[in-house]
Amino acid sequence: MIAATLAFAVALLGLGIVGPMLLASGATDLESQVGRLENEQAQLTATIGGLSSQISALSAPERVAEQATQLGLLPADTVHYVQSGTEGTEVDITVAGR
Repeated sequence: MIAATLAFAVALLGLGIVGPMLLASGATDLESQVGRLENEQAQLTATIGGLSSQISALSAPERVAEQATQLGLLPADTVHYVQSGTEGTEVDITVAGR
């Protein structure tokens, strides 16, 4: 009986010492992982900012007009408007001279 009580006391004491150490180790690992994820998020945010700037530059009206000119596109000679729900509307569907 004394041996069982002593074994229980030793086990309880061991858990009292080892348990908090295991929890602290787990918390440290978790904090490290959170730090890595925060760094990754900051890098991705910076990448998104750079890509957004590139999109803005590439879609600027002046650049689009320049690219269209290089491709041989010209402003439309005539413009036709179509109203939805209008019966018998005939539309000339000519795209870039084709």
